[in-house]
Amino acid sequence: MTSKVEMVSVVIPTLNEAGNILEAVSTIHNDLSYPKEIIVVDGNSTDGTKEIVQGLDYCRLIVEPRRGYGLALMTGMKNAKGNIIVMVDGDGTYEVRHINRMITKMIEKDVDMVLATRMYDPNKAMGIMNFLGNKVITTFYDFFYAQFLSDTQSGFRAISHQAIDNVELKASDMAYATEMLMQFAKEGYTMLEVPTTYKSRKYGRPKLRRFKSGIEIFTTMVRGILDADTIRKCQENWKKNRFK
Repeated sequence: MTSKVEMVSVVIPTLNEAGNILEAVSTIHNDLSYPKEIIVVDGNSTDGTKEIVQGLDYCRLIVEPRRGYGLALMTGMKNAKGNIIVMVDGDGTYEVRHINRMITKMIEKDVDMVLATRMYDPNKAMGIMNFLGNKVITTFYDFFYAQFLSDTQSGFRAISHQAIDNVELKASDMAYATEMLMQFAKEGYTMLEVPTTYKSRKYGRPKLRRFKSGIEIFTTMVRGILDADTIRKCQENWKKNRFK
């Protein structure tokens, strides 16, 4: 559980986000009201992203030459000093000003993870294919892992550093975020959501490859479902948390 804030480590994976990264990190730097560090993990961008971050005295740049969303996040988290880690994309689509509300909820409810859900966003900026794919994955996850989340594919999360250190994550790309939720459910870590808004990308192209990522995510979930011990623990944890 997380009942206090010592430091918040914001970990931002990037790949060719020169048009978006400055606004994202400067907003976090100016608006986040807790002690903080901002870590940008870059996949060796060629568009000037690295140079922008290097020129900022309030950011730490880590170059991760191995490509992969999960690898970038793992590298950033290993180097994070805070007892709370916030993961968020650097493409400007998430409302990073909502970090404060996520951390406040995390402390008030003493939980291990808070996810920013986009499912109640009146702007509906998420594309219809992404929306439908998210719904299918989330329904599948909630049913088998005994949870009640609405947006398992949100890449905007506040996480207990202690908890993330206690789970083993292997997925190197987009399935990493889902594998994290699977392992948190298995270990009985508590998760809540807060609503956020979602914006259309201003610059650059999305990195998500829907079909490839969808296959990876479902394969990861099915592998967990076939592990009887995982499902048994998830059910036991659900019952335990329900009757607290």
